[in-house]
Amino acid sequence: MTLPDFEALRDRPEPKAIDADEPRPADDEGGRAILACASCRRPITSDAARIDVGGAHAHTFVNPEGIEFRIGCFGLVTGCLSVGDPTTYWSWFPGYAWRIEVCATCRAHLGWEFRSSDHSFHGLILVRLIPLEERA
Repeated sequence: MTLPDFEALRDRPEPKAIDADEPRPADDEGGRAILACASCRRPITSDAARIDVGGAHAHTFVNPEGIEFRIGCFGLVTGCLSVGDPTTYWSWFPGYAWRIEVCATCRAHLGWEFRSSDHSFHGLILVRLIPLEERA
């Protein structure tokens, strides 16, 4: 069993401030919201990137420590860093290995990246995302 390497977080470069010109997930043609890290407001994904996995976008799971998470599945995430080696231990999605994902700016835990042999997606903790208001 391989668990994520939490020490790898210490080896990451220092977070940088968000530059107004930095690429970020775009609104789709329908004006759907950009979703940002609730801790630092870094753009993470958008409503347009929502996908269904196992028949639903949102799922509720409990980890081995008994902590419950409500996650949403997303196909595209641009504001996260994946941490550690992939593992299948306690995977919530059979056939998928997972790695923890943190905000690329503040390092808040935002969810998990899930990968199978032919598919990948991101399971993000919904209460840790907020709609980003447009910058002036």
